[in-house]
Amino acid sequence: MKFKVGDKVLFLNEKGGGIVTRIVDEEIVHVSVDDGFEIPYAVGDLIRTAHDEREEPSSLASIKSPSVTGDHRHSPLQLLPHQSDGIRQGIYLAMVPRNQDRLLFSVLDFYVVNHTTWAFYFGLFMNRSGHFHGVMSDMVLPGYRRHVKKVERNDIEEWNHSLMHGFFYKEGKTEVTDPVSAHIIFKPVKIYKEESFAFNPLLHQKAMMVNVCNIGKHGI
Repeated sequence: MKFKVGDKVLFLNEKGGGIVTRIVDEEIVHVSVDDGFEIPYAVGDLIRTAHDEREEPSSLASIKSPSVTGDHRHSPLQLLPHQSDGIRQGIYLAMVPRNQDRLLFSVLDFYVVNHTTWAFYFGLFMNRSGHFHGVMSDMVLPGYRRHVKKVERNDIEEWNHSLMHGFFYKEGKTEVTDPVSAHIIFKPVKIYKEESFAFNPLLHQKAMMVNVCNIGKHGI
C-alpha cells in the first residue's frame, strides 16, 4: 500500500495511530504519533483510515490540526499579505493565553513557531532547579506552529532558561545552516503585565513571543 504525506493511519501490531509526515522510501514512512514524536514505521505495519473526501488533497502544506484546543498537532500560521513583513524569519517560542479575554489569569499554551521556509527539527528541554528535563522532540513544517504544552502560570519559572537544540532542513539543492542551540530567556514577571501580550500577525492572537533564532537568506 502506498501512503501520502497527511494520510491518517492505524498501527496493525499495536494500539493507536497517527499522521504520515514524511515518505522515506517505498517501505518506510514517518508517522507523527499521539505523544508528539515522529517515528519511522514499515509500510506493512500500517493501514490507512477512511478518508474524508471533503478534505483538501494531502501535502506538506495541508497538514492541519486543532489550534489552541488541540492536543499536540501542527497548525498553520495565518500569514496575510504585508502583515508579517516586519517579523524576522526565525524560530519563536510563543506563549498564548488560552482565554484571550483574561490575558493575566488564563493558562498559557506554548508553541514552537516556524516562521521560515525550512523544516525545523528540534528537541526542547525545560529547566528545573538547574537540571534539564526533556519535554519533547519533533519537526515543525515551514510556516507552521507546533503545540508544546499547556502551562499553568505558577510553573512558568521552569521555562525560563529552557534549552532548544535543533537544525533546519530543506530538500534538494540548498544552503546548509548551522545547528541551533539556544537558551530561551525571558522575565517570568512579564506574564503578569498585559502589555507583554501583543497581537501577533503570525498567530492572529495576543501572545508573548520569545525569539529562539533568526535565519537569513543564506543561513543563520
